[in-house]
Amino acid sequence: MQTGSSLYDPTIIEQFAERLYEKARSFVVGSVVVGAALGAAFGAVPLTPLGESWPIPAIFGFATLLVGGIVGAMCGYVIGDTRAFGYRLQAQTALLNLQIERNTFAAAQVGGRPAPSREATPRAVPAPHPAERLQPPPAPPASVRPPAA
Repeated sequence: MQTGSSLYDPTIIEQFAERLYEKARSFVVGSVVVGAALGAAFGAVPLTPLGESWPIPAIFGFATLLVGGIVGAMCGYVIGDTRAFGYRLQAQTALLNLQIERNTFAAAQVGGRPAPSREATPRAVPAPHPAERLQPPPAPPASVRPPAA
C-alpha cells in the first residue's frame, strides 16, 4: 500500500524548478550586494589610518570608495550569474524531464496502448556474440521446405 506522499505528482517538479529559478535570482542579487560591499570596503582604505601608507591621498578616498563599490558589484554580478546559470540549468533539466513524461503519456494514449507501468521497465536484449552473428541461419525442417522444382 502506497502512502499519499509517495505518489507521482508533477506539480512538485514544477515547484522545484520555480524554487531553483528563485534561488538563481537571489544568488545574483546577493553576489552583487556582497561584491559591492567588499569593493567599497577596499576602496575606503584611503579614508582609514591605513591609508597613510598608501600613495593615494585621502582627498580621493570617496572616489576610491565609489569605484571600489562599482568594481566589486561588477565582480559579484559575474560570479553570481555564473553560479545562477547552474541553478537555471537544473531547473530546465527538471522541466525537460517532466515534459518528456507528459509527451510519452500523451503518445501512449493516442496510440491506443495503455501507458507503460512504472514498475515494468523494458530489459535490454543482449547483443549476440560475434561468432553467432557470422553463422548461417539453421535450415527449416523438411515439413516446412518448399518442394524442389
